[in-house]
Amino acid sequence: MQNMEESLCATMRDRERFNSALKAKYSIKGKDAQHQECQITNLSSSGATTHFPRNESLKSGSVIAIDIAIPNTVVHIAIEAEIMWTKQRFNELIGGIKFTGALSKTMINQLVTRDQQLSDYIELIW
Repeated sequence: MQNMEESLCATMRDRERFNSALKAKYSIKGKDAQHQECQITNLSSSGATTHFPRNESLKSGSVIAIDIAIPNTVVHIAIEAEIMWTKQRFNELIGGIKFTGALSKTMINQLVTRDQQLSDYIELIW
């Protein structure tokens, strides 16, 4: 059943998705909170699946400012996103975010290509 649901979601999405393990920092718009770390594990030009700290209190409709680090560089991509859904899982909060502006194909390639190159390198040394 899980595979059927996943493939249905995949066909409903209009943008190609990439598996990733990208580090990012976020802050909730309208609050004076400091940036906290999160991780992006699924990325497209219009949104992502993001893993937040367990004690975060995000809900659908919340807007966050997020800085995604381009792997192996000091450069990051800053973008705003809306929380579309959240699920509490073990020691983290998983959420689906929708970017307020689309990431360009060049930006996606920088994030995904560099992340994949690092993964390939790690596999080689293991």
